[in-house]
Amino acid sequence: MGKLFDALPESFMKKVLADENTEIVENLLLIKEQFEKEQDKDRKVVFKERLTSAFWNLYTAIGQRLTEKSPKEKRLFLRFGILDMKYLTQDEQKLILSQPFETKDAEDTIFYMDEWLIGILKGQLKPSVTDEAAGRKSSKSGSVDSAQQSKFERVTGLIEANKKNYLNIVERRKLQEDAMTSLMAMVSSHPMDPLFNATDVYNEDQIKKMDEITEIVRELKRIDKELNVTKKAFYENYEEMKELESSLMETKGPQETTGYAVDSHTAESEIGALRQMVKMCIGRQGNHFPILLSSFIPKESRDYNFKAPAYEKLKEIEQMDYTIFERTFRQQTHRIPPYIILTPGYGNYGICWEPYDKYNKASSKGRIAVPIFSRNPKMSLIIALGDFRWQVAKEMAGYHWMDEGLTARYYTYLDSNKIKGDIKTHFINDYMLWMIKEAAGIQKLDNQDVRYIFWRFIPFPDKLKEELSSHGFYYNDLYKKELSFRMSKEL
Repeated sequence: MGKLFDALPESFMKKVLADENTEIVENLLLIKEQFEKEQDKDRKVVFKERLTSAFWNLYTAIGQRLTEKSPKEKRLFLRFGILDMKYLTQDEQKLILSQPFETKDAEDTIFYMDEWLIGILKGQLKPSVTDEAAGRKSSKSGSVDSAQQSKFERVTGLIEANKKNYLNIVERRKLQEDAMTSLMAMVSSHPMDPLFNATDVYNEDQIKKMDEITEIVRELKRIDKELNVTKKAFYENYEEMKELESSLMETKGPQETTGYAVDSHTAESEIGALRQMVKMCIGRQGNHFPILLSSFIPKESRDYNFKAPAYEKLKEIEQMDYTIFERTFRQQTHRIPPYIILTPGYGNYGICWEPYDKYNKASSKGRIAVPIFSRNPKMSLIIALGDFRWQVAKEMAGYHWMDEGLTARYYTYLDSNKIKGDIKTHFINDYMLWMIKEAAGIQKLDNQDVRYIFWRFIPFPDKLKEELSSHGFYYNDLYKKELSFRMSKEL
């Protein structure tokens, strides 16, 4: 290695830098030394910018060769942005290092940056940048492979969706069959007539039960038609998938077909996307210095978005916005939570990078990014989910986003009230008020029209709605109208 590296004492930083490109390491250490010694404010800003570039050069170099067996220090560098432990207090070091290193949340959807990169490099996760990756031009055969892979993923998604639909229908059939079995037992249970010494005639209640059985039989026939249609679609998609799989195996090989293609540019492109996520989580006016410093760690909370706390906060939010992860495709609704990438360093904004894979509306997971060290960790998650909600609704509506559903109603509200500015930004701000203030019965939304839109399209659980009905006229009016609407549907 170089002189500056060799002069370092044994430390966390030396383990991070070990075995890396000498030029990258020496350049970083030189700029780091200049940054730390410089007293002039203007020149310090210059060295700060240079150190930022040097940091990301090292980040990319480490990320490109990352594996599960990489030294823990290198993974913590990628995970939290820790370069030198002297930049953190003893308490902060203990807090960060006390976090479980190898853990998964209950749904395996939350990733630290190093875990995400490993998943990408192993071909288990789809890269965040595909079509635009590094502006490279694909060869004709490469374009065909890419198109086939995209079609393969779309068909695989349809298979998964049809399978879920089939199992849901089977569950409905089971409920009907159980009800029919129970009714049959009642119908076939007869008291004895003492004079005939034989079972008695059907009573009035048993006759009614026969009518109910007839209705169940009709429903079972309808369900069977649904099963046949879903089964047929499943097998058609399955045959198509096998043909595509064979075709891909001929061009890519059997190992690559089971995962996503990975080449020498994959890690570089993914790190570029992750760097962009970090910037977006910090915001335009925020401090974009990526090395973790004690002065950048918010002191308002110690409940940062480490993996386990982030998962708990996510479940709390979903309890209030219980339809947040529901996606309806071909008249079937499933819960599909997105991937959540925890970005290193400081930031106050969560963002939605992708609502779902455009080639697989049926079952693909979206991906959102949330900063670990945030002044208000739960709020950063709420912002990300508000962004996610808007983008999913808009993408699912497609060209009709201004004509139907949540996005259309919200657009009409802004337009009719002559509210200018970015629509999504307005929506996210209102979503924050809805989840934090309105959920607590504090009326903070500017207009009763937008409160109705959220009540209708981003509903609270029934128990919370009932509680809110006693917190003022508007909530009570919304609750009564909803109850009337439900009764009219039942009639």
